[in-house]
Amino acid sequence: MKRNKYELLAPAGDMAALKAAVSAGANAIYLGYDEFSARAKAKNFNKEELEEATHYAHLRGVEIYVTFNILIADFEVKRAMESVKMLYDIGVDALILQDIGIAAKIREDFPDFELHASTQMAVNNYYGAKFLKEMGFSRLVLARETPIFEIEKIKDLDIDVETFIHGALCVSYSGQCLMSSMIGGKSGNRGECAQACRRSYEIIDFDGKKLAKRLYYLSPKDLNTLGDVAKIIKAGGYFLKIEGRMKNPEYVYTVVSSYKKSLEGKLQEEDKEDTIQVFNRGFTKGLFNGDFGRDFTSYDRPDNRGIEIGRVLEVGKNFAKIIFDTDIFEGDGLEFNSSKGRFGMKSREFYKAGQVYQVELFKIPLENSKINRTYSKKLYEKIDEKIDSYDYKRKVDVDLKIKIGENPKIYLKSGDLEGSYTLDRLVEPAKKAGLERGRVIENISKTGDSIFEVENINLDLDDSAFLPISAINELRREGLKIIEDKILSGSIERVQVEDNLQVHESKIKVGKSLIKVFFNKFEDLKKVELNKIDEIIIRAKDLEKFKKYYGDKNISIYLDKFYSYNELERLRAYILKNKNLKGLWINNLSEYYIFKDDGLELNADIGLNIFNKNSLDFFKNLGFKSATLSPEMNSGQIQSIIKGQDMEVNVISYGRVPVMTMKHCPYSIEKKCKDEKNCPSCKSKNYLLRDEKSVDFEVLRQNTFTEIFNSYPILLDVYVNKLKENKISLVLLADEFTDQVIDLYKNYNEEDFYKLKEKLEDKYQAVTKGHINRGIVSG
Repeated sequence: MKRNKYELLAPAGDMAALKAAVSAGANAIYLGYDEFSARAKAKNFNKEELEEATHYAHLRGVEIYVTFNILIADFEVKRAMESVKMLYDIGVDALILQDIGIAAKIREDFPDFELHASTQMAVNNYYGAKFLKEMGFSRLVLARETPIFEIEKIKDLDIDVETFIHGALCVSYSGQCLMSSMIGGKSGNRGECAQACRRSYEIIDFDGKKLAKRLYYLSPKDLNTLGDVAKIIKAGGYFLKIEGRMKNPEYVYTVVSSYKKSLEGKLQEEDKEDTIQVFNRGFTKGLFNGDFGRDFTSYDRPDNRGIEIGRVLEVGKNFAKIIFDTDIFEGDGLEFNSSKGRFGMKSREFYKAGQVYQVELFKIPLENSKINRTYSKKLYEKIDEKIDSYDYKRKVDVDLKIKIGENPKIYLKSGDLEGSYTLDRLVEPAKKAGLERGRVIENISKTGDSIFEVENINLDLDDSAFLPISAINELRREGLKIIEDKILSGSIERVQVEDNLQVHESKIKVGKSLIKVFFNKFEDLKKVELNKIDEIIIRAKDLEKFKKYYGDKNISIYLDKFYSYNELERLRAYILKNKNLKGLWINNLSEYYIFKDDGLELNADIGLNIFNKNSLDFFKNLGFKSATLSPEMNSGQIQSIIKGQDMEVNVISYGRVPVMTMKHCPYSIEKKCKDEKNCPSCKSKNYLLRDEKSVDFEVLRQNTFTEIFNSYPILLDVYVNKLKENKISLVLLADEFTDQVIDLYKNYNEEDFYKLKEKLEDKYQAVTKGHINRGIVSG
């Protein structure tokens, strides 16, 4: 599917935004259905609205992609597949998916439905792209962090590459953020993210000493690549995606219009200014373009900052003297800075640029402070006028034959489409005056508010022929409907896609509940009696050190969630040199693909977001030995998913779960790092982020990525006995208490549980059962 032209893909939260996007020049629209969409707070579209949206877009040559990009619980699968059937029948062009199990089921039930892999699948390299291509996906929406060199590599595959070019960014790799979920039960994997990244934090050390003041260390600027789209296209990212399904139509129109002009070489300074004014948190070119630290992060504030348009010159008791650099109109949104923070107001009158005004304000701003305009009434009026004036027309040539004694016939041609319609009545000779040629042409040309405009008419009209004007109108109306139907029927092409993934029957059968421990830090190994553990899991970087201290003991290797294609190749070469490896813990689809034929035991870890039986069976059929269920599943879901299961299933039963995985380093804001060059030698790799409620989250920088861990460790109570009865294995995330946790879980009793709980609360303030009781879905 290699392309030599671009597709500009716009967001739409409702019909008004969709029409704005089309009028601005979008080639495709992505939008959400009422259910199963990763923007649960957006208005989204019901069935009737989707039919209207698809009809409207297809008539104008614009494609419709529906976001079906959340994790889906087992009890929802039947309803989800009914929704897929409805979307298929409506004729939407493609589905954007996160859930790998649901994707596999759709591929089986609807083999010619075009599937796009959501950025929530977290695929960021060549081998992940190869996996998805062989699974039958036609398009990959890359992780936003994917570097240009990786896009250039993926270009060699026959799969469409879609990249984000503008809008809000997630600081975590999409699909790998559990922070909102663990804090308050609002999961980004269900479209309900509470945006913990937009909150302020302090940086402290493990002794409680403040290392950096309270700022918005996790809040990215908005992406803006207006000056870089040509580079993205050249690399192979022909499908250019604008974020913003929560944004208003004016935002959608402005951003789409600016990028359309940029791609056509027509971008003006005014377009750049409008793009800034309509919404911005400050702009970054993105991690993939080399921005880092302060260039990437809106660390001083997490919200729209508008444009600086004036200053406060002097303040008195009840007034302020102000001056503006540009005309300010009544209704404009103005923002001032005070000693207690920012405050906003609507302009109550017109202010001319360059004049000093003395105004009364309800709060006193700081003297010599800037004034920002966060909303421009004139800009919105200008945009609304452009949207309202949009009038798409498709040229039609008409041949009309009206001959006495024959059935009147109309033949229409529009582009490469042709159609004809014959009226079921004969043309009669006129009793008085015959049809006037001019009036026939006038009525045939009346296309009203349709998308058609008659360009040329060839009229073969007998003198003294008679036909009612209503019949002429019927000829026009039915003829245009035939062309319209041909546009709609030809707008979606269903082509069956083959699934080329090999299926391997898993040879591992469930025996008993095992205890498996992952050591994120090598020093924690020294605190545990290793003989108690059924499977020891370490990082690849600790392999040589482990062999030095512990000899040839069998171990498994945990694979990080993200690698570039060349890092994966080097890692594979290194791992295959080592003996006594029990297996690999896979966190990304690319890791499965590169290691699938090497004979190692493969275990699906939490990075693969296994949330239903379909996903569990999918990885079982690929030959995985075991699978760790998503930590967002509750006990009811766990009990449901394991019924009749003969694959090893793991549940995280103890430890602090990683809640964010990101390229960004929060401490880079304080250190003013410009790139990642000093990361390997940096001594500030492990610290705490303290939130507004004085809750601490450990941060660990390894190589060139950062993980943030939940503030409180999971500690399951007597429920572990239920897991063990069902032969579910227990995964422990190691720390200084792991040895005691192992003893507790090997022979559970309530007294030991509360003793250990008390110790953990002294260390971490609290413990949690995670989502075992609450989960992120209800039903």
